[in-house]
Amino acid sequence: MTDDTQNLVRVVLDTNVFVAAYWAPSSASAQLIQACRKGLARAQYSTEVREEVERVLRAIKARPQFVYSLEAFWSAAEKVRAVSVGSVRVPDPDDQKFLEAAVGGASDLLVTNDNHLLSLKSVGRTEIVTPSTAMKIVCQIYRVGPSHPIGHS
Repeated sequence: MTDDTQNLVRVVLDTNVFVAAYWAPSSASAQLIQACRKGLARAQYSTEVREEVERVLRAIKARPQFVYSLEAFWSAAEKVRAVSVGSVRVPDPDDQKFLEAAVGGASDLLVTNDNHLLSLKSVGRTEIVTPSTAMKIVCQIYRVGPSHPIGHS
C-alpha cells in the first residue's frame, strides 16, 4: 500500500451495498462505491466476499455495464485474508464472511444494510454501519457537505 492509501478509511462492503447501488444509482451505496473507485476510501474484500458479490449480481441479472464498471472498484480495492471470528456469530451464516474480511483487513468500517450485522455495532476494531453513515464519515474526512458530489460520477 502506498502512503496515500494508508490514511484512507478502510471499508468492507456487504453484497447488499452493491445490489442497492445497482437498483438506486444515486443512493449512498452507489456513492460509496464511487468514492472507493476515486480513492477517497479504501475498499477491502476477501475472496469469499468478491465471489458472493459476483454471484448475486449474476443472479439478479445486473446489466453488464454495471458489472463491468465494478472492475475499477475491484482494481482499486485491497484483497485481504479473512480471519475467523468464531466468538462472534450472526443468525445468517452467509454474513460471517463479511465479519471475517473486516477483521482480516483491520477495516475501519463494515458497511451493510443488514439488520443482523448492524445490531452487532462492531467487531474487533471495525464499526458496522449503513452506507449513509459511511458516506457521512467519508464526507467528514474531506470536510464536504452531504450534497457535495464526492461520490458521484
